[in-house]
Amino acid sequence: MENCSVAVIGSFRQHNSQVQLACGALRSAGFVVTSPQGGEITKEGIPFVRFTSDSADWSDPEIQSLALHRIFRADLVYVVAPNGYLGRTTCYEVGRVVQLGKPIYFSAQPNDLPLLVPNDYIMDIDDLIKNLTTPAWQPTWLFQNYHEMVGVLERQLLDGKLRHD
Repeated sequence: MENCSVAVIGSFRQHNSQVQLACGALRSAGFVVTSPQGGEITKEGIPFVRFTSDSADWSDPEIQSLALHRIFRADLVYVVAPNGYLGRTTCYEVGRVVQLGKPIYFSAQPNDLPLLVPNDYIMDIDDLIKNLTTPAWQPTWLFQNYHEMVGVLERQLLDGKLRHD
């Protein structure tokens, strides 16, 4: 995909080095990474990670909202989930991305999220880059072509067709 932008999410507290490796690989392959913008964490061990590029005057909710703007601006989202670990904030971001209907891919099947992720949406960063550079490949929403009941229900949520049973 020419001029494709990618947001990379994951537990910055637990796995920032893996997140930064994915960002570096994407940038080296010529893709724009909309989030994260920073790489160096200001202080280890704090509940909500801040990068040196974040404004010190902003609250944690303001930083998160700005991060969501950057995530939503991307053409697709890549979740770095070593051994399936996401963390609380990443789970929140994944939920927002799924409800937006944006393509999202994972490095591993998530362990701490009650969301079906079909195998086609699990790939390491090299496979994602390979797919993105294949002209025929087009990223799709997680449940766009999934026809089991969970896919039907997720499409109904996205379309605003809420069930009453």
